[in-house]
Amino acid sequence: MNMRRYFNTEGLCDPWEHYMVSLDERLEQIKRLFIDRGKYFVINRGRQYGKTTTLRALAEYLKEDYIVLSLDFQQIGTDEFKDGAVFSYAFANVLIETLNNTEEEAKRGLADFLQDFVGRNKAGTLRELFVQLSQMCRSASKPVVLMIDEVDSAANNQVFLDFLALLRGYYLERRARPTFHSVILAGVYDIKNLKLKIRKEEEHQYNSPWNIAADFNIDMNFSENQIQGMLLEYEADNHTGMDAEAISNCIYEYTSGYPYLVSAICKLIDERIYGTEEFQCLADAWTEKGIRLAVRNILDEQIPLFGSMMRQLSQYPELKQMLNALLFQGKRVTFNPDSQVISLASMFVYIVNRGSSVQVANRIFEMRLYNFFYRRKNLRMPYMTRPREAETSLSLKEDWI
Repeated sequence: MNMRRYFNTEGLCDPWEHYMVSLDERLEQIKRLFIDRGKYFVINRGRQYGKTTTLRALAEYLKEDYIVLSLDFQQIGTDEFKDGAVFSYAFANVLIETLNNTEEEAKRGLADFLQDFVGRNKAGTLRELFVQLSQMCRSASKPVVLMIDEVDSAANNQVFLDFLALLRGYYLERRARPTFHSVILAGVYDIKNLKLKIRKEEEHQYNSPWNIAADFNIDMNFSENQIQGMLLEYEADNHTGMDAEAISNCIYEYTSGYPYLVSAICKLIDERIYGTEEFQCLADAWTEKGIRLAVRNILDEQIPLFGSMMRQLSQYPELKQMLNALLFQGKRVTFNPDSQVISLASMFVYIVNRGSSVQVANRIFEMRLYNFFYRRKNLRMPYMTRPREAETSLSLKEDWI
């Protein structure tokens, strides 16, 4: 029985189950520029940006040349970060499970190097764990790549910093002490801004784990051509008669290729808009009018992406102040990468640098934020109105100029 593929906005995307853009070009770039060169790097992007999907696809893409160990720090409970011994025991068990749940010949037997360590009943230290990991990497038939997803979920504790410090130390000495060929950490917070999640008393250890990380500059937005390729796969199955090029360009105009928003528009058209009184057939739904209705539905809903945005505006008042000045007041903000608030907004992918000026990353974010600031002032704001062009410049007294 062949299951009909669909557009997915909940968690991991699988090309066998879901319509999704081709990641081959992105994966080839990551392999060539980072993995093959043995880099230690962080993939940081905003919420629902396809980080986990990219990591899963990358693990599959690399397996002919590398042994890939893929973990998620959300698999390790909060109480298991209370000290180094407990964390080491939990980390080793997760890794053993990962190694045992595979059919890859190259991974067989590697779990044995951790079994004795686990048998000590949570008595092993972090350093002893890394000794075992080094022996494991020495015996491996291929270079070993370590991937850790959701790494910033554990950022605000000392054990996390101790783990990173040892990971860094072994990585720097990998010619003398075999260790992971390449290390990939993935999360929302980047190297510069992870400090915001570290308690004051731990800031003295902040710089050390990070100063070897390569700058990950791969564009993870979807291009118009990638969106069009996904739509052509959908068209081959559903025969809507849509103009795939025009529809992909329209979707890109609203989303600037933000992965979740692209998939959300397509999902709404396929599952909710099609079949309504106004859009009785797929050909009617896959039009600019259908896209506009999908965008309105997104703006109407309390989706997790917007919930995260509202929490961050509350948590970082300077971020809210800058976006308010940019959108509601129509002021011009110069892009300054040394400004913490601009760096923070870029990390969350709320803004982009266009011509040395700060701009909101896409039209949907623009409208959602604009409506948010209007509601706070008890004004009514039409959904599809775009903010006026910037008219004035801000005072140099602001941190983000």
